[in-house]
Amino acid sequence: MFLSALRFRAVLAFLGGIGLSFSTSAQNAELLESYSQSQLALTAAVFGIPNDSYSAQYDVNAYRVTYEMPYLGDTIVVSGALFVPQGFEDPCGLPLHLYMHGTIFKRTDAPSYLSIEGSFGGLMATLGQLVLMPDYVGLGTSQLMHPYVHASSESDAGFYMMRAAHTLGQELGYTLNGQNFLSGYSQGGHAAMALAKDLATTDYGDEFPLTAAVPGSGPYDISGTQFPLTFESATYSNPAYLAYNIIGWNSVYGNLYDELSEVFQEPYATTLPLLFDGTNDAGTINNACPATLEELMQPGLVETILNDPAHPFMVAAMDNDVYQWVPEVPLEMYYCTEDEQVFYQNALLTDEWMTANGSTSHDAVNLGAYDHGNCAGLAIFGGTLWIEDQVESCATLLQEAPNTAMLRAYPNPASEQLTLEGLSSSSRWSLHNAMGQTVVAGQGRVVDVSSLASGPHIVRAEGHRPVVVMVQH
Repeated sequence: MFLSALRFRAVLAFLGGIGLSFSTSAQNAELLESYSQSQLALTAAVFGIPNDSYSAQYDVNAYRVTYEMPYLGDTIVVSGALFVPQGFEDPCGLPLHLYMHGTIFKRTDAPSYLSIEGSFGGLMATLGQLVLMPDYVGLGTSQLMHPYVHASSESDAGFYMMRAAHTLGQELGYTLNGQNFLSGYSQGGHAAMALAKDLATTDYGDEFPLTAAVPGSGPYDISGTQFPLTFESATYSNPAYLAYNIIGWNSVYGNLYDELSEVFQEPYATTLPLLFDGTNDAGTINNACPATLEELMQPGLVETILNDPAHPFMVAAMDNDVYQWVPEVPLEMYYCTEDEQVFYQNALLTDEWMTANGSTSHDAVNLGAYDHGNCAGLAIFGGTLWIEDQVESCATLLQEAPNTAMLRAYPNPASEQLTLEGLSSSSRWSLHNAMGQTVVAGQGRVVDVSSLASGPHIVRAEGHRPVVVMVQH
């Protein structure tokens, strides 16, 4: 269904870099590309996306965003791609769609370099979604070792990019409507599930409540499904992933090995680490691995790990299992039954656990007997269209919702000032015009509207449903 990387790049080759930059104290946005609606429609056609279910609706600007996040007790700077639809005129603002990318080894294959997967952001954003694509720690502009399938850093890369995007809205000319969607494929399926879990079960969700999530083909159960099934066969399609996992996790936990020769046989214990410098692709690293897993792993090590829950690798694996939570919003898990890289049993185990623990909001969806590569397009673009179907209209968003305080403002209409009922002196609010642009923001209960243009405005405050007010002079 989907065409080669070469052909995709040919479609986008005529789009030149722009290079404008916008920044605040903790984040920076550099304009990389501007895609027209017609260019995005052509790209969708090249990928074989049927026009009866998909149509490009807006021009899109693509930015590289750099922002801060916590990591291993420090604050680091990471990057990601941000796609902003142009000419979007909804007073409630844009829904946020955060997409997590799959496995890459080269830093410049990350979304913020508008790689093949990163360029999908334009196809998503043209539907009227603010699209975020974190690069993750160690990829994009980050020079650290990437901690492959490390749930905590994946989640933080997503959450702190959401914060950065929220802050950049005034400079880049957009507002958000409070709907937060997640998707991702392969490693990105794991990352999307990790962030979905955190938005649903930690205080991260106080800032960005999860609206719905659609992870695809992710290793949600590394300890009990992905790792054991990998070693049931003599070979694995991508042995580079195993080395990536072990070297990456050791950079986080520090106790998986003292010398890599404790895990891999020679010469691989010596030669493989040199390839994980962020400049080599998957093909290069896979070609440097042996034909069988028996030649790669130290004899008896896999059996030792599988039979010892206290083994450092198994402890790390369980720390990065992401399926044990109960969603209260829609969650769709896409999988394919011939997936040779991420075994579909991850989705079935997750489905079984969530059901047994009371979830009625999730579903595991079989997309067919496809391998990992052929499943990707179905899951990524199918998930994008599923999210589009979940987006609520502005009229619906403005209705009072259960368990959410309704923001009240008076007098309405107002000519000089508004009083916001129910807010504390420390509460932050923002006022948006009919174009969705932030016109004033502040703190407390009183809003000065004397200098604003007459007409309808939206008032937003954290923890409250927005309210429409009329400024009238």
